[in-house]
Amino acid sequence: MPRLALVLLCLAFAGCGGASGGGGTTATAPAGAQVANGPARASTNRDLGVATPEIEHGRASRAPVPILMYHVIAPAPPGAKYGGLWVPPAELKEQVDALAGAGYTAVTLDQVLDGWAGKPALPRHPVVLSFDDGYLSQGKDAGAILAAHRWPGVLNLAWHNLGVPGGITKSRIRTMVRSGWEIDAHSLTHPDLTTLGAAQLRTEVAGSRRAIQDAFGVPVDAFCYPAGKYDATVEAAVKAAGYRAATTELDGAAAPSQDPYALHRIRVNAGESAAAVLARVQAAAGR
Repeated sequence: MPRLALVLLCLAFAGCGGASGGGGTTATAPAGAQVANGPARASTNRDLGVATPEIEHGRASRAPVPILMYHVIAPAPPGAKYGGLWVPPAELKEQVDALAGAGYTAVTLDQVLDGWAGKPALPRHPVVLSFDDGYLSQGKDAGAILAAHRWPGVLNLAWHNLGVPGGITKSRIRTMVRSGWEIDAHSLTHPDLTTLGAAQLRTEVAGSRRAIQDAFGVPVDAFCYPAGKYDATVEAAVKAAGYRAATTELDGAAAPSQDPYALHRIRVNAGESAAAVLARVQAAAGR
């Protein structure tokens, strides 16, 4: 694909972005900080091969669980406005290998919520790898990397990215679901939810859940706030739509002591070494 076309595709998408939110109930990512979705790198993997993770059984845990936040899994094209959100597959692989080598096991957010509730126990050192927006690279490149460790991921799908150039496809998502991935909602069109009226807010929050449920037959138990932006009204809409939890861009590990509709995550940026990501995960988890 010519370089200009690649950059134009980049700017055509609306994705997550911005700096992590601060304290309080409203994340502080700037409205203009929307990641530019871009087409994925080609992958030679025809399928993900992701297996359902093998969970160690033990006592129920109330410990914090780091949730890593990724976006495009590809090198940033020249001139990409939000290049920090493009993590090349080689970097993701090094990070996943480092986490596995340190004893971490990937789980889904539903498994975390169940573990905190005293249902099936979590592994000794759980971690969630979440991928926002719905890029083809997340299903192909990230899926293949996680599959090498028999790990699932969590896809936070913005419905408007489905089936567009550079976006993920329905067939790819069905393969991910069969392989143990969790599919959660990230709205229909990735707007700033805090600016919407009641009817439009309900459509974005409840409508995205229904669309994913109808298309893929999955529960869709969690919502991911677009660009990390939410307030009390948005949170109330998420609760009313039947979600169990929601994730933010507030920095740190998710913990059962937090508001379940304001769970923290750890953003991974381009250029971060595997050692740096591992150190952040360990610090957040109290290791």
